[in-house]
Amino acid sequence: MIKAAQPRDAEYMLADGEGLYLRVRPGGKVWIYRYKHLGRPTKMSLGSYPVVSLAAARKKALDEARKRHEGVDPRDVRREDQERQRVARLNTFDRMARAWHAQAWKDREWSVGYAEKVLRHLELHVFPWIGDRPMDGILPTELVRCLHRIKERGHLETAQRVREAVQHVFQYAVDVGALEPAKNFVNGRTGGLPPPRARHFPAITDPKQLGQLLRDIRAYKGNVITRAALQLSPLLFQRPGQLRLAHWEDLSFEQQLWRCPPEKMKLREWKKRDSRTPAHLVPLPLQAVAILQDLYPLTGPTGPIFRSMAKRTEATRYMSDNTINSALRTLGYDTKEEITGHGFRATARTLIREYLGWDREVIERHMAHGSDEELGSAYDRTTFLAQRRKMIQLWADLLDDLAAGKVLTVLGAAFPKPRARERRAVKAVPSADDLRLSRVAVLAGIAE
Repeated sequence: MIKAAQPRDAEYMLADGEGLYLRVRPGGKVWIYRYKHLGRPTKMSLGSYPVVSLAAARKKALDEARKRHEGVDPRDVRREDQERQRVARLNTFDRMARAWHAQAWKDREWSVGYAEKVLRHLELHVFPWIGDRPMDGILPTELVRCLHRIKERGHLETAQRVREAVQHVFQYAVDVGALEPAKNFVNGRTGGLPPPRARHFPAITDPKQLGQLLRDIRAYKGNVITRAALQLSPLLFQRPGQLRLAHWEDLSFEQQLWRCPPEKMKLREWKKRDSRTPAHLVPLPLQAVAILQDLYPLTGPTGPIFRSMAKRTEATRYMSDNTINSALRTLGYDTKEEITGHGFRATARTLIREYLGWDREVIERHMAHGSDEELGSAYDRTTFLAQRRKMIQLWADLLDDLAAGKVLTVLGAAFPKPRARERRAVKAVPSADDLRLSRVAVLAGIAE
C-alpha cells in the first residue's frame, strides 16, 4: 500500500493507526505523527519514506506516545535536543568565537576591515592556546596568560581589545546556553591590565616650525600628485583617508566646495549606508582651488583626484594611505614624534583657536567631529558653512604668512576680512580637448 501510493495534484494522508500517518505529495512521502496537545491538534515529522521504514516509523510513533503519557510534549523534547546538539557543535572557544563574530558582524554592521581585525586578533593571540578547549573547561589563568603575552610584547592596547572580544564571546556562550552564567569569569578587570596610555598623533603647533614645514612642502620635488596632497593637508585639515578617496565629481570649482559623501567619512557602517546621512561640506580657500586646478589636467575630469600613477588593479587606483607620511619622512620629519598626515588636524585646531580666535564649535564642525552635547547630533544639524568659508580663507592666508616667515604675536579678531590681495579669479574648467593636451604636457614634464 505504501509503495503503491502515488502523488496527486494535492497532498493526502494515509492513516496507519495510533496517530501515525504517511503524507504523500509530489515531493515525496513523509511520516507524520499527529496528536493533541492542550486540546489543540499538533503534528511532527518522523522522517521520510523509504529512509525511515514502516517498522521504524511505528517505533518512533510509540516513543512519542510514551512521552505524551508522561505528560511531556514531544515537540518540546525535540526542540531541546536540537538546541543541545547545536550548542555541542559550538562548544569550543574557537567555534564559539567564530559564531559570535559572524553574529556581531551582522548585528553591529562592522566594516569589513574592522571585522577582519577582530577575528585576526583572536586567531593570533587566543586560538593557538585555548581555541580547542570547551567553554566550561577554560581556566582563568589560561586566559590571563594569553593577555599577558600580548602586554609583555608592548601591545597593551591590543591586549585590551582582545580581552573585550573574549568577554563578548563568553557572554555569547551564556546567551546560547553553552555556559552557565556562574562560570563566566571574564570582565573588564580580567588580567589586571593597566589602562592604555593615550598617545595623540604628533603635530606641530609652533608657528615658526610650521612655517618651515610649509616651505619644505612647497619645495618638495617628488610626485606632483603627492605634492598637491601634501599642500592641501594643512589647508583643509580633513582626515587623510577622506582626502585620499576624494573624487573630482565631489568638487565644485564654481562654489569652491567639496562635498564628501558619507561612505568616505569616518562613520559607523550603518550611518554610511543611511540615505539620511548628509555629505560633509568642506569650503575651499582660494589657495586650495588653485592647487586643485593645477592638478586637474593630470587626474581629471572624473574619478580619484589623488590617483595612483602606478595603478595595476582597481583596488590600487587611489594614492596609498601611507603616501603622505612617506613624503613627510622624505622631507626629513619624524612621523612618530613630529608630524603625521593626521596631525595637521591638531595643528589647525590649535592655531585657529589660538591665533584667529574662532569658536571651537565652528572648527569642530569643519573637522566633521560629532557634537559632545547630550542629543546634540540628533537636534543640532547646523553646518556653519558661511562662517567656515571665512575661517578657512583666513587660515589659508595665515599659512601663507607663516610660509613667508612672518611671526605671529597677536590674537586676530574673531571675524577679520580676508586680504583683498589674496583673492584670485577661479579659472574656468578646461574642455576635454584642452584637458588631453594639458595632460600630455604634464606627463612629458614628469618624464623629463
